[in-house]
Amino acid sequence: MRYLIILLFINSLYGVGFWTLTNVTKANIYIANKVVYLKPETIQSITHKVKTTLEKNNIKTGLQDSPTLIISIEEIEEEETHYVYIKFDLGEEVKTYRKDSTQTYALTYTSSEFIDVDTSELDADIMESIDSLLSQFIEQYKDDI
Repeated sequence: MRYLIILLFINSLYGVGFWTLTNVTKANIYIANKVVYLKPETIQSITHKVKTTLEKNNIKTGLQDSPTLIISIEEIEEEETHYVYIKFDLGEEVKTYRKDSTQTYALTYTSSEFIDVDTSELDADIMESIDSLLSQFIEQYKDDI
């Protein structure tokens, strides 16, 4: 279990990096929630916030054949501590530059946070992390324009 926590922490250090958001003009939003006690209203707030922020930055949402912005929220409980791992991934169809030039699905952006939360502040802490990851995504997007 400690190995998993260390691995997730190290992965969270590599937020914005060599990923590219050049020419991303549309994205569908998909939330994969695996946190049992996260309120449905919080999921709705996350969806609304992400949709509004993307559209405010000229990224259309809800269109067919769009890249998918996947927001994964997972929990890890260990004794008295509650951890949440939140990840933003942009997955889309890309063409490889191999001999056969295969079209495949790939992650073209990823960023994550690993947070230690108090159960009574679960929703607020997750929203704070979502705000942070969304800001990183938009910052990367603006840098790539």
